[in-house]
Amino acid sequence: MILLRAIIASLTVIAAAPAWAQDYAAPMNAAGQPDLSGHWTNASSTLLERDPRFGDRVAMSGEEAAALPRNSDRMTVGGKVRTSFLVAPADGQLPDLMPLARAKLEDRRAQFPRGLGYGRGDNPESMTLAERCLRDFGSSLGPPMMPVGYNNTYQIVQTADHVMILVEMIHDARIIPIGAEHRPGVIRSWMGDSIGRYEGDTLVVETTNFRPGLAFRGAPEDITLIERFKRVSDTQILYSFEINEPDVFVAPIRAEVAMNATKGPVLEYACHEGNYSFGSQLQTQRLAEE
Repeated sequence: MILLRAIIASLTVIAAAPAWAQDYAAPMNAAGQPDLSGHWTNASSTLLERDPRFGDRVAMSGEEAAALPRNSDRMTVGGKVRTSFLVAPADGQLPDLMPLARAKLEDRRAQFPRGLGYGRGDNPESMTLAERCLRDFGSSLGPPMMPVGYNNTYQIVQTADHVMILVEMIHDARIIPIGAEHRPGVIRSWMGDSIGRYEGDTLVVETTNFRPGLAFRGAPEDITLIERFKRVSDTQILYSFEINEPDVFVAPIRAEVAMNATKGPVLEYACHEGNYSFGSQLQTQRLAEE
């Protein structure tokens, strides 16, 4: 009976995975570009870093996948259940920051001796950008774009010279010009400065000009982050990002996240229902100080 259940669970996982053939040819849009348009979700319980028990294995074995709960939403690519988003370093663990980059991060943290974010309420400056409804909670907005606890839907719209990615969380839109040059380094926006190009069947996006504190995992704002969007089936885009900054991280970083087709539309995200929460937190702190 146990073996039968394991076989059924394994078949369920495989059936739920989108078909991905190595010779899959992505459809083209009217501009002759690989068609990435539509609604997609990267919702998943898979984590960025890998459970050490999997070692250097990017995918689970059939037995390990069969042992997952039947309603598991672990990321599946090419019929294989992934062990983490990270594929490099090989052990699936984030590499350390180099000493100078670490020092810059500590200097930034020292500007907020009582910490940042939830429950602080010391002053407006202590509130995070998410609490201010300016950015997402986590990294769903990107770059890089990774799932968080909810609101993991995206809509991609393409024209001949732009790609727009509407993000459900905080209802932001990434507008990426194709074939453009980066803006001057003094111009820094919440999502950095992204420019795109097509390499065969893949959209490649290069982002620079991050704002202080908004680059990946505490990295300095002058890093370059590369994203790739590749249609691998009718129902899946394989999204990847990489950072190769020897002066920042002790090893290159590469991660892969599946974006699966889903129904639209992307609904409005009404942050804080008028943002009363922000003022209420500050008022509570003032009352506590009386």
